[in-house]
Amino acid sequence: MTKSKKEAIYNKAVPIAQQYMKDNFNADVVFSDNYEFLDPMSSTIVLYGHMSGDKDATFDIMIDHGTFKISQVGGSSKVMDRRVKPDQKNKSSTEDTKK
Repeated sequence: MTKSKKEAIYNKAVPIAQQYMKDNFNADVVFSDNYEFLDPMSSTIVLYGHMSGDKDATFDIMIDHGTFKISQVGGSSKVMDRRVKPDQKNKSSTEDTKK
């Protein structure tokens, strides 16, 4: 995959991930310029970031770059303890509403 294609995928994934973190962790976040592609094993991009205003509240988020669906989030307890209960979160365009 070319560098420009990777950058285009990264640029599309960041706002999706930001909205997901806002909806599911009630957090405004900042992403680093470091990211990974897990190709050819999977079509996943891994973004790394932290909560705005707290560089110790780190996390990573995995996104399928074919569908741009979030597959997994992991991080420090400062982030993970903020997870919003399913019945209390806001629905956004990142959610699958056809469940």
